Amino acid sequence: MGTQRGDQAARRGRTRGRRALRIGLLAGVLTGLLVFVLVNGSSQTRTFASCTGGAGAPEVPRVPPGDLSRLRDDLARVAPQRIARLYEEGAVTAQSAWTDELPQPPSVSPTALRPDAYEMRWWAPNGDDLVADELVFANAATAGRFLQKASSPHCRGSSVRFAASSPPRGLDLSWVNPDGAAQADVLFARGSRVFRVADAPAAQRGGVLRHGSLSRSFALVDALACLLPGARCVQEPPGGIAS
Repeated sequence: MGTQRGDQAARRGRTRGRRALRIGLLAGVLTGLLVFVLVNGSSQTRTFASCTGGAGAPEVPRVPPGDLSRLRDDLARVAPQRIARLYEEGAVTAQSAWTDELPQPPSVSPTALRPDAYEMRWWAPNGDDLVADELVFANAATAGRFLQKASSPHCRGSSVRFAASSPPRGLDLSWVNPDGAAQADVLFARGSRVFRVADAPAAQRGGVLRHGSLSRSFALVDALACLLPGARCVQEPPGGIAS
């Protein structure tokens, strides 16, 4: 019996030893994985932080809320209610060109200053998400600097910039927005004002931007941008010769 008890104790000791070894190995693997995730994650965070597209971009002045009504009137012509359903509108900051944040809610105070920029968002009948912005800067030079920075492909996912078919001197920009949706933007400046019209197609979700997949969206936003004040799009007569 003493021998049997000794053998059982020895087996229990070996079992505990193997269990401790397995636990030690598992702990080592988990520790290594944790270190990898933390180091890799912090590296990605640093990379993203050093690659912020809107860093240094000009910001719009702040104005009384009543001054924004003129901007709303300008943008409302892009998508009348009989064509698309308005679901969001309000003041925005210049950074929204990168962050794609929703417009600010109405101010509680009628005298509280707001950014001199306005955005309207609509659902199109086909499910596309349409957006129009008007931003008013201190002067034309500042607006021009913002236009170049906001239309830059730098720090935007899968982004390409090229000349728009309209309005004149407009810039088309394809990119994957922060919500993971492929988006087509057209931007142009007129004096101290910068306009943007964007379309995020309903079928372009999932963070993938396929080549040529936004051609319909660019045709749409380029045409809608011509409805904005000062767009000065050239209309060709039936003969194809501009008057």
